[in-house]
Amino acid sequence: MHSESSSDQLIPALVGPTGAGKTAVGIELARRFGAEIISADSRQIYRYMDIGTAKPTADEQAAAPHHLIDMVDPDVRFSAGEYGRLAGEAIRELAGRDVPILVVGGAGLYIRALAGGLFDAPPIPRELRQRLAAEYRSASTAELHGRLSAIDPASAVRIHANDRQRIERALEVYDATGATLTSWFDKPVQSRRLKVRLIGLRRERAALYVRIDRRVDQMMESGFEEEVRGLMERGYGEGTHGLTTFGYAEMLSCIRGELTEDAAVSIIRQRSRQYAKRQLTWFRQTPDIQWVSVAEGEGPEDTCGKILETCPRLLP
Repeated sequence: MHSESSSDQLIPALVGPTGAGKTAVGIELARRFGAEIISADSRQIYRYMDIGTAKPTADEQAAAPHHLIDMVDPDVRFSAGEYGRLAGEAIRELAGRDVPILVVGGAGLYIRALAGGLFDAPPIPRELRQRLAAEYRSASTAELHGRLSAIDPASAVRIHANDRQRIERALEVYDATGATLTSWFDKPVQSRRLKVRLIGLRRERAALYVRIDRRVDQMMESGFEEEVRGLMERGYGEGTHGLTTFGYAEMLSCIRGELTEDAAVSIIRQRSRQYAKRQLTWFRQTPDIQWVSVAEGEGPEDTCGKILETCPRLLP
């Protein structure tokens, strides 16, 4: 691995749904081999959003250096294409220093972008993106999804009706280029730049949902409400891209008095489980994933042992 160029390397990627335990297992793997981690999490790229995204703590980042977290402010739209470019740069830099690389995350589009498998949509000027974002803020998520259904039915079926960030992205591509997101998907993609070896963490569905519910409780106990209030004090609120995701949207509603705390927690749990289900569906449709089952009560060290038994040459 050390003697190869970054384009020839087989980059290991630890994937799976939220709540599967990727962070702890990834850090343990990285610690054992002196690797650095390239995050593939679509929410941890935002600054100031730590508790609600289960971002690695300072101690965890000290145990294994992380890249591609805290990249942009919450009001910046960050595409999978941009992720692929920046991840490629980070990988080339690490390869140049002969540092082992481990990708960890559950964003399927980010993983695809890393391997160069996304459509080649043209760059959209920042001024145009800002103008379109301002226009979209005047409409509800349901109204935006309805418009998407009219202009690009295939994308509307593929994108969940509550996933405002992806709905806006699909509309942005159409409004900026005159072509639907589906038509861009149908064009030939760029050639693969990196070879990625996928290792998936899998838990029993009931156990995964228990872990997700427990994580939401821990978020609340760790000061999630205070984190969201801090974001509001910085000028971020309803309509901010990063805060339309599950957890933050509900806590904003709670702070505004539109939801009780109990109701907010219940919805966050539900949306988190729905997100995990969508991730599982995505990865099940992704070929060549080597799945590793994680038993209830199993520690990261034991899971690492299983991974290395299954893939003995995962890292150098």
